[in-house]
Amino acid sequence: MATSSAELHSDTLAPDAVQKFAREQAIILSTEHEGNHWDHAQLDFYPLGPGTRSWLVYANVGESPVGYMIISANDQGQFQLSEYGQGEQRPYNFSLLDQALNRQQLDLKEVITNGGGLQLRYAPPLLTYWKVERPNHDTIYIDATNGDALPTSVLSALDRDSQQATNRMKSIRSISVQAVVITPEDSPQVSSLSVDSMDLQPLFDPADNLLWITSKALSISGVKTLNQHWKEHKKIIFSADQQNVLYGGPLPVSGYQIWRDDRGTVQKQYVAIGGNTSVRRFVPLQTLLRDGHFYAVKP
Repeated sequence: MATSSAELHSDTLAPDAVQKFAREQAIILSTEHEGNHWDHAQLDFYPLGPGTRSWLVYANVGESPVGYMIISANDQGQFQLSEYGQGEQRPYNFSLLDQALNRQQLDLKEVITNGGGLQLRYAPPLLTYWKVERPNHDTIYIDATNGDALPTSVLSALDRDSQQATNRMKSIRSISVQAVVITPEDSPQVSSLSVDSMDLQPLFDPADNLLWITSKALSISGVKTLNQHWKEHKKIIFSADQQNVLYGGPLPVSGYQIWRDDRGTVQKQYVAIGGNTSVRRFVPLQTLLRDGHFYAVKP
């Protein structure tokens, strides 16, 4: 494993195994090109409820943001990089939260002072959100990638389901006291992985042309076929259909990044979604293929 000068902060908010895994991912992301600073970044950790099975990691060099990661533990206690991003765009930006609350004529400080509470939440597959609780009022749920208000009934049910799952899986907390062997998603040794340069596509708003809704879903098996469709159609949209609330979608597909082993063999494919009116997030292609479909925007 290559060495890194990455500093770890807020370390009491994440188990040692999570910090180790985060450092390894930062080193891999630093291989894209010299000077992207992932391997020199200070890593700040923030637990994401419910049940603290995911952690938000902010990477900074001084006052300059390098990127972010969200690390999740599966039912077997193995870690996976659920998503990541580069630069200033990152979920859970408090200025975004303030704007969202202002639209509802609320002030976060007043909410807290009056006995309310704020929680950072993450729900599989990719829902980042704030839970804002107020005494004698309905709880407010806000998408942490775009500031949109989320449907209370859906999120309340999601909260209940998540809490039940957490109660069944309390043993997951043992990762904080065990010496965990990191085996993320059956991948080869982390030290052998590197990333290609990001391929980024122009951003657009899926709402500008809604004809894609009536079109047939594209057949996508990997970034190779994704590239072929880009050449033909220029713009591609991802929609999780009935699960769009869990993605903040539909969203523009705005790029990809390939992870390879030391033989150059493709090991992981992360596809970027969002970036126009929301955070650009690199997520595993397999997650998108499992939960939704890709559509071409035709002129």
